[in-house]
Amino acid sequence: MSEKLTLTVPVYEELLAHLVDFEERRGKIIDEYYPEYNKQREEFEEFISRYINALDEVVKNVLFSDNANNDFSFVCLYSEVEIEDLDKGETYKYKIISPDKGYVSNDCITFLSPMGKALLCKKVKDTVSVNTPSGVYRYRIKSVRLYQNP
Repeated sequence: MSEKLTLTVPVYEELLAHLVDFEERRGKIIDEYYPEYNKQREEFEEFISRYINALDEVVKNVLFSDNANNDFSFVCLYSEVEIEDLDKGETYKYKIISPDKGYVSNDCITFLSPMGKALLCKKVKDTVSVNTPSGVYRYRIKSVRLYQNP
């Protein structure tokens, strides 16, 4: 049995709507970003399945409170993640968004970016490595909190 999370009702409703939407658009998302049948597409399909299953498990085990801080058990779309750069000791906060959303700012990253892929489904205290053209960066997840979409 999963741990119980405490969320506000509006944030829970958005999480549930996201899950339903993501399940319904699963095939379209996969086709759009990985149109060719190859190893990357297969890995992405598995990744999406794990993500949906993890969200599905969470929505079954939520408690509600008007005073909830909306901490979440893992990084998902519409979460704000605080990470620490393990080499520099600096801390950053990012909102995880879908690449098809128009709302983009410096603190937003898509779940398809190298950083987004590395963070999605990871838990607080997990360490992730992000491969970029300029090198490999290592981060530790300090907190994950759901936010309401703007």
